[in-house]
Amino acid sequence: MRDAQRAHDEGLPWIVASGPPITTPRGHCWYLGGEAAGADELHAAVRQRVERRVDVVKVMASGGINTPDTDICAPQFALQDLRLLVDAAHGAGLAVTAHAHAALAIDQAVAVGTDGLEHAGFLTRSGDAAAPGLAALRDIAASDAQLRALAESGMAVCPTIGGSTVEALRRAPEALKQRMREAGVTPEELIEKRQNLVRQMHEAGVRLVGGADAGIGPNKAHGLYAESVVELAAVAGVVDSLAASTSIAAQVCGLGERKGRLAPATTRT
Repeated sequence: MRDAQRAHDEGLPWIVASGPPITTPRGHCWYLGGEAAGADELHAAVRQRVERRVDVVKVMASGGINTPDTDICAPQFALQDLRLLVDAAHGAGLAVTAHAHAALAIDQAVAVGTDGLEHAGFLTRSGDAAAPGLAALRDIAASDAQLRALAESGMAVCPTIGGSTVEALRRAPEALKQRMREAGVTPEELIEKRQNLVRQMHEAGVRLVGGADAGIGPNKAHGLYAESVVELAAVAGVVDSLAASTSIAAQVCGLGERKGRLAPATTRT
């Protein structure tokens, strides 16, 4: 579909494909087919994506909210395994973007030099370690040193806040709302903490890029890109949000020479 679309009309939105994200056995999104463990399997996973001509390699550096029994507060990979994956992808000329909610997973991504970061939740396990589910989302903590390191790395960070509103969380699937009730976390608390974190990243000079994590659930439906621009503007300002969602987004996707900017139309012959 990607190749046919680009051949058909350069004016259409272009697909930038990663294939199944690489994850640990039974790790976040394991059901998409990207499980790998150990050096041999990680090398094979990267090699398979090279052969299938992906545009970018995605790795699940921490657990995820929508995959039961994964830990959103902890890294999924040992540091040396994540470094091996990134080095193998870079050696093949491919960028790597990492899903990371856990603060320690973000630290790993900075240490091994991933090119991008999705979510960047900076979740820690403080207080009641046994608190269930979404209670961890109350423990958002990014130190000045972590924010500075993230900014200095130059990596693109997509906070995926499109659709992240109190109203959207109130319309979330019942299972998610039940987890919120069990954890004693309100939609208002979650949104306030998330906005404050994104504001801190922006003020620290982190390179933000627009995005919504579209399609992951009803409150994150496709077509929310405009909402992500508005929500990022609320914490980063209109101009910076527009840049993050147009020219910077195109650069991050490797399409900066063709997309994400206004230019005179060319006449087709």
